[in-house]
Parts: sequence; structure tokens; C-alpha cells
Amino acid sequence: MSAEPQTADDAMTDDAATPPARRRRRAPWLIAGACVAVLGIAGTVLAVTWPASSTEGGDAANEAADVATTAVTRGDLTERVRFNGRLGYGTTQELGTTLGGTITWLPDAGAVLDRGATMFRVDDDPVVLLLGALPMWRPFAEGMDDGPDVLQLEQNLAALGFFEREPDSEFAGSTAAAIERWQKSLGLEQTGSIEPGRIVFAPAPVRVAERKLQIGAGAGPSVIAVSDTVKRVNAFLAPNLEPIAPVGTQVQLTLPGGGTVQGTVSAVGAPVEQDDDQGGKKLKLPITITLDDPAAADGLDDVGVSGELAAVRREDALLVPVTSLLARTGGGFAVEIVEKGAVKTVTVELGLFADGLVEVTGGELEAGDEVVVPE
Repeated sequence: MSAEPQTADDAMTDDAATPPARRRRRAPWLIAGACVAVLGIAGTVLAVTWPASSTEGGDAANEAADVATTAVTRGDLTERVRFNGRLGYGTTQELGTTLGGTITWLPDAGAVLDRGATMFRVDDDPVVLLLGALPMWRPFAEGMDDGPDVLQLEQNLAALGFFEREPDSEFAGSTAAAIERWQKSLGLEQTGSIEPGRIVFAPAPVRVAERKLQIGAGAGPSVIAVSDTVKRVNAFLAPNLEPIAPVGTQVQLTLPGGGTVQGTVSAVGAPVEQDDDQGGKKLKLPITITLDDPAAADGLDDVGVSGELAAVRREDALLVPVTSLLARTGGGFAVEIVEKGAVKTVTVELGLFADGLVEVTGGELEAGDEVVVPE
């Protein structure tokens, strides 16, 4: 937020109104006049009028010696946002089969299943995982219509080394031959066709999160629950913070026990409603963070973590603490600087606010100047 432009005459009038006597120290309640509410990438300063200085005796040197100061700096204005999230393998999905029979083998929880892996066995025959976005919705057999599901099957057979020509959407004799070679490798009857329930397509490799049935139970649509294979942090931010959390943003995460690890924002979703502390609903921005070093989270699953996002809002900016601001009568802001042993009021124009600092875009202020701040 920028202050109203001020003229040189305004600044002189303010200075003239201040006697050279020692000023009162800033009362804590007055400092609230320069507090910032940081919303997204900018802030708002509550404007109050600074009271006139009183004459208490003493010279200018004593006046300057009686205040706390900090140096005006030049550098990057960085906004920092702290948040809480959940580290784990994400939501689970249940997979099963339409085949009738008895479950005779199940994988252990934590097993990772990739293309061609046996997900479980029914009557001692495997149900196999293949990769693809389309579900199996019809049998694969000679005479079937062309379709993208055929292309998806042939791509999997080619990746597994059973299909010898360029995959396409036509189920041909070469497709049936590839299926027979695949069936032989699994110990299945070599029919050249695949019945529904023998294979399950998933978009990517999966991790077994839980057995939903026991060995000996009847097969059904829910046999195992699976999740992503990589641990990620899921968190929610205020929607107005989206500009500082694009995909690719670096994040520092603090794990249980105090260890830290770097992460990267890998996905940003559309705002969704989430429960708030008052029992209502608020829109929140979901973000997903992938650990740069996954091994740092070994032994951790479904645990709370904290994180910090940092984004440079302005490079090479002239910066002063928010607490150094004085609201001027009629609008605008000023700071007090110590110059040659005396305190002098300087009108300033403001830019962005972040992390307790404010950008100065105009006024007679330079890097290295000492501005007065509350003690």
C-alpha cells in the first residue's frame, strides 16, 4: 500500500511543529497505529495521528540518546507464511475383481506394485496390475471393436516385452499372440483373450496400504486398499496466498522430533471448503509438497508437520521495520531518524508489506540511516 504523496512543504511544516526538546518515549498503545495486517502480498496500516511532542527540557543530543534505533537496509522483501500439514502416502483407493473364487494369496502392507505385478491370487491364479487411465470395461478378444482400451492393453504388453509391433487401437492376431505369451509367463491358460477381472488398470504404480480381505475369503470388488508410492505433505492455505505458492516453490518442513527437510510444491488445487476452529466452513487452497529427500521421512507415516513458504515480493528494496512508521495528520506516513545527534521527522511513501518490514518507495531516506523504533 502506498501513502498519499507528500510535498516538501508538508515535511517542513511537520518538522517546524516539533520543538527541539526531548520527546516522550513511544507508548505501547500508540505503536498500534503503525501495525500491519499482512493479507496476501500487501498490508494495511491503521492510520492514527501521532500526538504532539512535549517540551521536557534537555538538548537535541540528549533527545537522540534517549531513543532506540535500527538501520535502514536495502535488500529483498521476503514474505513468509507458516502452515501445518500432514505427511503420508495420501488417500487410499480400494481395488478388487469381478472374478468369482477364493482369495489364495495377498501382498503385505507396504508392498509396491508396478506394471505386471500380481495384486492377489484368486483360486491360485493371479490378478494382474497394468498401467493406464481407462478401466477394463469389456473382455479383450478377437472380433472386438477398435478402441483406446485396446491401445492401452497393447502398450502394456509391449512394455512387458510381449507385443512386437507398434501398439494401436485394433485387436488383431498379433494382439492375441502377445496375450498368449503373457498368459504363459503367468501360468494361465493360453486363450489369447482376457476376461473381465483378470487385470486391473491403475494410472501409476501403487503401494499396498491395507488388506481388506483375509486369505480364504471370497473375492470381491474390495480386496486391497492402495495409495501413492511416495510420501507427500498435504496442506491447506488461505486462497489469497496462491501467488506465493506456485508449483516449483521451495518449502522448508519441520518433521516430528525437530528435524528439517526441504520440499517442493508439486501440485496446487482449486479452493475447497474446510472446517474451521469455530465449527463453520472456510475456503482453503490445497497444496501438495514432495520431499526433496524422501529418505528423510523413513519411519514416518500419517504424521503432522509444519512448514514455511518464503517468496521474494520485491528485489533490492529500501526497507524499514513496520514499527518505525508514524501516521501523519491528514494522511501519509513518516519515520524519525537520528541525524547529527538530533531526531528528525522524514516523510515517506510506502510500497509492499511483508514479514514485519515495509518497502519505502519515496522520501528522503537512504540505506544506513538510523530510524527510531520502539524500545
